[in-house]
Amino acid sequence: MKRPKQFKEELELDEVLVKQQELQNRMRQFERSQREIERNRAENEATIPPLMEIMEREKARQHENQVTRGEVANVRRDQNQGLLLLFLLLAATTALVWWGLQLMRGT
Repeated sequence: MKRPKQFKEELELDEVLVKQQELQNRMRQFERSQREIERNRAENEATIPPLMEIMEREKARQHENQVTRGEVANVRRDQNQGLLLLFLLLAATTALVWWGLQLMRGT
């Protein structure tokens, strides 16, 4: 048996139907993408950015985790020694100024 010969219009109609099917598939994909973009946008808008206080607390916590107690004790000891030397220097300066004034008076 011979296959009936398709007319030119039927072939064009088949091509149009195939193109129409492709366009419908692309439209469905586009709509899915649009919904996903909208969902992501809504999710991003609903997310609250971290407050500055929370960020500062996080930095402080990280700093505390990095610094050991021994390091803190060493820094405090160094600061106390520096403060003691400052007071001794002020006392020596005061004593020298007093001594200089006493010499100038001639007493």
